[in-house]
Amino acid sequence: MHRANIFSASHIIQALVDILVITLTFIISYLITKNYTTLSGLKEYLWILIVYIPIWLFLMENSRIYEKIVFFNFDKIIRVVLFSAIISDLFLAAMMFFIKETLFSRALYAVFSVCIVLALLIEKFLYKYAAMEKHMSLHRVSRVVIVGTPRVAKKFTEYVDRSKINVNILGYVKANSKSLKGHNELGSIEDLEVIIKQNAVDEVIFALPRDYLGEVERYVLMCEEMGLTVRMILDLYDLKIAKTYISNVGTLPMLTFDSVSLNQAQLFLKRLMDIIGASIGIVLTSIVALFTVVAIKVESPGPAIFAQNRVGLNGRTFKLYKFRSMCVDAEKKKAELQKYNQVEGGLMFKVKNDPRITKVGGFIRKTSIDELPQFVNVLKGEMSLVGTRPPTLDEVSKYENYQRRRISIKPGMTGMWQVSGRSSIMDFDEVVRLDTKYIDEWSIFLDIKIILKTILVVFKKRGAY
Repeated sequence: MHRANIFSASHIIQALVDILVITLTFIISYLITKNYTTLSGLKEYLWILIVYIPIWLFLMENSRIYEKIVFFNFDKIIRVVLFSAIISDLFLAAMMFFIKETLFSRALYAVFSVCIVLALLIEKFLYKYAAMEKHMSLHRVSRVVIVGTPRVAKKFTEYVDRSKINVNILGYVKANSKSLKGHNELGSIEDLEVIIKQNAVDEVIFALPRDYLGEVERYVLMCEEMGLTVRMILDLYDLKIAKTYISNVGTLPMLTFDSVSLNQAQLFLKRLMDIIGASIGIVLTSIVALFTVVAIKVESPGPAIFAQNRVGLNGRTFKLYKFRSMCVDAEKKKAELQKYNQVEGGLMFKVKNDPRITKVGGFIRKTSIDELPQFVNVLKGEMSLVGTRPPTLDEVSKYENYQRRRISIKPGMTGMWQVSGRSSIMDFDEVVRLDTKYIDEWSIFLDIKIILKTILVVFKKRGAY
């Protein structure tokens, strides 16, 4: 069986074991809870498994623990299990808002939340131990020859050592006249055929920069003819930000350079959180709107909701909604106030004590009530709960190339910039730095942290004008 198929089988087995452990733990938790409180029949609570199991499997797949558990350290397993259990529990808690009270028990939820962490940790440790024993006894270590230049070969060797990848490097073959100091040098690339025949070689890894790609083809074909596995390290371009990986369009393999850290699985998880958050937010907005709309219209005639064209993901335009906090002709007066703009270059527009803001507008801005209609934008998929600040079309037209990276993800109702000073930050490059830092370091925990910080900022009424 090919090694990839072995991993695929292992993946399915681990997923099935997880489902079995979660189901058994739920039944045990139910029996424990039933001894201390009154519960309905077991089938009344089976919705918990229907919600919990898909989320858990998704998070496990996203962390790739099913594929790489053999190489994971114990602390890595603990972090992944705790993180996945917490997120799954949060989804369960969110679902409780949408079901009848008779269909859940807080006591059962608490007992299950504790028991499932213990059960899954024990399961993962037992599986890891069994997998490591099998790996040590049955796995054939590949005997590898590295063909490359000193710089690329050194990087690969350091990566192998750092990652504890189980390969047996027989030696190195020079691709040019430079010697690979400190390594077992087997000869030059011209002698590769002889070197392979004189050694028991399973794989040949070409660690070469892009300048050598044309020259190496005949050696790759030679290895193919000899039935050897050939691997090639992708070090084609000196990219500063983008991550390189192989992807497919249909059946066509492509080399991909991606400068956004969120993959498709992470985007799905983020979107799921947006839908849940926006749904709750719209309910809150509807209640607040009863008072806000009346206050706005009493003070200033005109629509209570202000819609403005903003730039979203990769240049898409959309209508951003806010409770109106300015006079009706605010956009016309903006040109007159440009000379007072505190952000150099016109890349953002910030004026302290903006005369266009009404009294009601001043209050709803300080409390961020004016932002609440944006939950509609989030639900529509034009924005996210957390992201970068949505710029205007005029602002984006003045962006340098590096500044456009901040629109490479969906804009957010809040973000790293907003919780790091908001209006007190007048250097647009600092805004770009914070936004790109968010893009590069995204995690579900970071989103939750920013949302919690936003709530604190709003209650303190700090940084907005």
